[in-house]
This record gives sequence, structure tokens and C-alpha cells, in this order.
Amino acid sequence: MGIRDLLKNLADGKYDGERTDSEINGVASGFFIDKGTPVKYREGKSTKFFDGKENTRTPGKRTEERYETAEEKANFLKKYGFIQEMFGRHPEVVDLSKKHYETEKKKQK
Repeated sequence: MGIRDLLKNLADGKYDGERTDSEINGVASGFFIDKGTPVKYREGKSTKFFDGKENTRTPGKRTEERYETAEEKANFLKKYGFIQEMFGRHPEVVDLSKKHYETEKKKQK
């Protein structure tokens, strides 16, 4: 399956809803696919304080990087397609990513 087929599957929503998340020291980050657009996000540490009546939580700053163009989407699939949490059920994406990293390894030699 070629990159064009994978981009078509991405556009058709075949990979929508796939995500991976992690949290370290209160900072959350990860990837998800929303309506055919891969998104990389990071959310800073939230703060809690007592406002005199109850505990109030203020969420941390959230940043998102969206992969909009076909080239950016292809690079996303190549670079992050190996993540089993996201693409374990889609071996065609894992294979593309594996080939990408094997090619990069050969270039470095």
C-alpha cells in the first residue's frame, strides 16, 4: 500500500479517533487524529487554589500542532506510524513507518 492510499484512508476517516496520550509531572502530551487531520498537542500543568468557597482548578496552557497539508500528513505517518497505541490495528501504516526509518538508517551510513 502506497503513501497515496494511506493519505486517502486518512482523508476518508479510517484512522479518525486514533490517539496516544502520556502525562509526566502533570504535563500531558500526545497525538490524535480528528477528521483526517493529525494533531500533536501539549497541555501544561494545571493549578489548583481555594477561592474562599471551594477548590478551583485552572487548566494549563494547551498548544496544538495540526498537520494540514498532504506533505505534512505523509511526514506524520512516516514519523509516528510506528506507535502501536495508534496504528497497531493498521499494519500498513506501521510498515510505512518502518520502511521510512530503515531508509533513514541506510542514509546515515
